[in-house]
Amino acid sequence: MKPEVILGLHGFSADSRRQMHDAGVCLMVDGEVVAAIDEERLSRAKRDGNFPFRSLEAAMEMAGIGSEEIDTVAFVDRLPLWQTWFVWRYAMEAAIMTGVRPWGYLGFWTKMMRERRRVPPVGVSTKDIRYLEHHRCHAATAYYPSPWDKATVVTLDGMGDFSIGGSVSRGGAGKLDLLRRSNGYFSPGHFYMIVTEYLGFVPGRHEGKVTGLAAHGDPGRAYAQMERIIGYRKGKLDFVAGPVAEEFFNVIRGRPGTRTRQWYSQDQWDSAKARIDAGYVPDDAVGLDYFRRAWAGYSREDIAAAAQKRFEDVISEYVADAVKQVGEKRLVLAGGCFANVRLNQRLAALPGVDGIYVHPNMSDGGLASGAALLAYHERRNRRGGAYLHNSWPHVYLGPSWNDAHCQSILEAKGIVWSSPPDLAAKAAAALADGKVIAWFQGRMEYGPRALGNRTLLAAATDPEMPARLNGRLKRSDFMPFAPIILDEHAAKWLVGWEPDHVASRFMTITYDVEPALSSKVPAVVHIDGTARPQVLRSDDHPCLHAVLSEYHRITGIPMVINTSFNMHEDPIVCSPEDAIDAVARGAADVLILGSLWVECGDVIKVMVPRDAAT
Repeated sequence: MKPEVILGLHGFSADSRRQMHDAGVCLMVDGEVVAAIDEERLSRAKRDGNFPFRSLEAAMEMAGIGSEEIDTVAFVDRLPLWQTWFVWRYAMEAAIMTGVRPWGYLGFWTKMMRERRRVPPVGVSTKDIRYLEHHRCHAATAYYPSPWDKATVVTLDGMGDFSIGGSVSRGGAGKLDLLRRSNGYFSPGHFYMIVTEYLGFVPGRHEGKVTGLAAHGDPGRAYAQMERIIGYRKGKLDFVAGPVAEEFFNVIRGRPGTRTRQWYSQDQWDSAKARIDAGYVPDDAVGLDYFRRAWAGYSREDIAAAAQKRFEDVISEYVADAVKQVGEKRLVLAGGCFANVRLNQRLAALPGVDGIYVHPNMSDGGLASGAALLAYHERRNRRGGAYLHNSWPHVYLGPSWNDAHCQSILEAKGIVWSSPPDLAAKAAAALADGKVIAWFQGRMEYGPRALGNRTLLAAATDPEMPARLNGRLKRSDFMPFAPIILDEHAAKWLVGWEPDHVASRFMTITYDVEPALSSKVPAVVHIDGTARPQVLRSDDHPCLHAVLSEYHRITGIPMVINTSFNMHEDPIVCSPEDAIDAVARGAADVLILGSLWVECGDVIKVMVPRDAAT
């Protein structure tokens, strides 16, 4: 019997240059996810929004299927006719509630509607093509891979389908029953993006830097200003944010060419870029006028701290209302707002919440898997099929390369390698000696976190290690590094941690570090006393667990730094070639490809002259 193959696809159209955030694909075969990958990992362009041709080719190769075998294509985002109703509905609601003027955005939307056609790549012949709501796809990623078959399902991001900021659903018996959508023009996600841009970072990419910076400020100093910008409508499962909507309507969408690329769709950016290339210099004073006045005189740190607190406060009210209205204590989350790990720690502590799960690829990069999951379960529900909840034990869903392939690449480049008889012991000894290890194993992770297969490892005991890593990787000096810790020791080091805290396995939540122990691992404890751990079980990654266990035997410390294997502003490495390129630029002292050991000095000797020659 032919297997049922579903392609989840986050990309606009195979015949269009128009982009979406974080394009990617997911392949399901008979209800099981067999491959999921975001385009940036293959194109090497951070957050690549172009149609994911590379990802599709790689996913089909991993699954061992051809394009003609695909039965269903599930696109993320509905078609313009459906979207138009909500665009106008929420724009008019924003205008009536706050007096904002949405006309520039509505003019932009009218132009956008001209491009309606969305088609899969050549070779995909199926006629069963679905166009699924953005936040329903987020909800599917939160619910179906979670540990629970009954849950309160909450999604929040900047905006989906051009007008919707989030949703609340009841998950149960394999169904997602929608209770409420929220107005995207009042989105907390857009509020945080505006703060990101105001502080000099790139909106849509550097929100994590705001979270890191917030710990260095006093939230009380500018908090009253934040209260005037965004609030929660108690009991309504929605927000109100007049200044945010005004900025979005009249500057971000209404005046192309005055703001950064992240605020634009591809057609607007092309027009703006042409003007910039011709000598036009964007005038930053055109935008952020309200916020420049409101935040004048406050430090960057205090603005970040106040914004983070307000962000947490309004979303905590929203989630508390959602749990109350749905009536399920298990909380599952997706959408870019829940990339904020400090927020997630706050939500886990809410009265009435008994367990939290954040989809590991919580931002738009996870939407392809949501589309595939939603298409599969909607079909199953229509057919009346039985539901068996199938949580995801891991997210190692990307490509892999075996030792023989890695060996051939090293030898072709003239790089010396060895194969230690006890890799775990040698790696642990190197870590204890202060070395930085680039660790490349198995299938690549799906999502923004390095979870042990494309990871840089280093000692957490060295207070100078963050500065060393930041220098190597060209990263910001105020950003914290995260630990990977053996699960059998997690309860001793992390306040309130329990073995059923699934979110901690995927680095999607912070914990307070035990005060009596935090001084022993200064490299992974942020200034606010928290850490964002990956709690590692032996079943999840036996080889890495063995390294940490041996390191613990040598040093008495059950954790090391775990940070993503990439240079700043590069995507996490995918292939052996990507790994070699990163260490050639100084990312680590040792490269471990599967069971192969490479001294990075040998890589630099071979690679730097070649790079210089080009």
